[in-house]
Amino acid sequence: MSLKFDPSLFELRSESQRDKGIDFIGEIKQNGVYTNFRFAIQLKSTESSKKLKDGSITYPIEVSNLNYLVNFGIPSYYILYDYPADQFYIESVGEVYRSFFDKYNSKKTPKTYKVKFRQALDHAKIDMIFKEAFDFGNVQRNVGMHLRLNNNEGGKLKGIVIDDIQEVYNIDQNIAFIENYGYELLNQHAFYRIIEIEERSHPRDNASATFNMVCGIAYYHQHDLLKAINFLKLAYSDLNSLHPEDQAMVTYTLIQAKYLLGIIGKDEFSKEIERVVENENVGTSLQFENLYNKCFEGNEFGAEQLRKYYDSVIKILDNNPQFADMRIVAYAHVLKAEAKLLLYELVGNYLISIGRKVDAYRDLLIAEWLKLDEQYNDQLKELVKFAKENHNFLAVCNLLCVKIEWEFTKTYYFHSFSNWNKETLSINIDIRIEDRDFLLLLLNDLDPILDTYDKLQHRRNQFHCLVLRFEILHFLGMKNEADTCINLMEKLIEAYELNALHKNLDQLANGHTRSNLFMEKFINQCKTVDRIAKNGGMYEYLYKDISPELNAYLGRKPKWSLAGLLPLIYPEIRMNTSLENI
Repeated sequence: MSLKFDPSLFELRSESQRDKGIDFIGEIKQNGVYTNFRFAIQLKSTESSKKLKDGSITYPIEVSNLNYLVNFGIPSYYILYDYPADQFYIESVGEVYRSFFDKYNSKKTPKTYKVKFRQALDHAKIDMIFKEAFDFGNVQRNVGMHLRLNNNEGGKLKGIVIDDIQEVYNIDQNIAFIENYGYELLNQHAFYRIIEIEERSHPRDNASATFNMVCGIAYYHQHDLLKAINFLKLAYSDLNSLHPEDQAMVTYTLIQAKYLLGIIGKDEFSKEIERVVENENVGTSLQFENLYNKCFEGNEFGAEQLRKYYDSVIKILDNNPQFADMRIVAYAHVLKAEAKLLLYELVGNYLISIGRKVDAYRDLLIAEWLKLDEQYNDQLKELVKFAKENHNFLAVCNLLCVKIEWEFTKTYYFHSFSNWNKETLSINIDIRIEDRDFLLLLLNDLDPILDTYDKLQHRRNQFHCLVLRFEILHFLGMKNEADTCINLMEKLIEAYELNALHKNLDQLANGHTRSNLFMEKFINQCKTVDRIAKNGGMYEYLYKDISPELNAYLGRKPKWSLAGLLPLIYPEIRMNTSLENI
């Protein structure tokens, strides 16, 4: 039998001199080195065997021997040699004991028990022995390390847990790890790791508000909203023990989770969020949101508000140059505001040229727009690069979505500009082949982003990415594909209880897409211009071609609030802290 065990991986030592129920003690080797990870073998043989219908052979073993091997405390095996067939069979002592216990639980046990030997001792079973001995040895070693570490620290060990994959961990140490490094893990978007550690910190009598806050935020970002609320409520119950910035973050995240689950309505949500972000003790990320709301959510929107926001953001970033994620969020807000302003002014500039076949002013407008568009794309590309360098892959996906949304928005804007029909006062629906092909490429670009959101379990981002996909499909008139996208969004809402998103979905299903809403508004604007021209006796000039000479005489130039996009400055040394070596 020993010849079946590779001597480079195993050493079998006979126990025949003091036979207590074990014939061989085996030790495994790793890279030729003894590990002290051991297993036991009890060898049996038969000269007359009769196979049962299922191909197994039965052999009686003494129950006292079975108990002895179970108590021995290492992986143990019965190996039976079928002499007539020259065949070895193997059964794990653990499996034999389980079947014995199932049969005789709470009953009087016999002295012998017939074991069914079904499995031939082949290479696969020998590999199994190696793996079981290796895994069991690691568990013993890790348990010993935890016990010794705790004894050396002079503390009382509250509990060691061995999970279903035989990982050994100390509950107190896991709780302490989240308390000490949880903020850094959150900054790195390592939500999986936080949740994995939290799941290994049971049973626990209580935990600090910091522990509950970190776990609640992690579950929130992984969209397990019920667990998020449970942890955040625990943190909220001990809110005063937290730093004021953390208090604001707990309150803010709890409100968000309740809103997404439909526990509170939109009006209450907006009121509560406004109250939180206006608190002077909010953290930097919420400061950005408060600044953005104050600058851009009012009736007025223009370069002055943008510059005010930009200056405030730069001041915060200058005081915290090491926080890459903060810079990414802030610059994404700046680009979002610039995009909104540029597109608004593009429409205003284009309206006075609509419907003309030749217009030197429009040529000038498009030339200037292309320069601004190039600046915007360059800045967005640089921000994506910065996010990649700092391993913020969630931000990379978000920014790539921003890029696709920008390209899609430009497409339906210029489709509306180019297809205004002055006779019917409407927009022709036929889409250029070039635009159709371009949008199909954008749809392909969305697929890996959706896949990444799914793997990261960022369900809201996944939903909004599906919204963008639906809007492109709807614009292209691809009804079947758009309906499939609606179904995916419905399943996502139901699976993760994103109840607050039902209204968004209903609006999309009823055709309230951004392209539709824009074209409806643009048509009304064009109709207004047309009506004013007719009432003012200027209609004959409204659609008249404008030559370069006439345009120069009229002195018409596009009006932009921004001569160029605001500069986005990056630190010379780009770095991000890591827990890899902790």
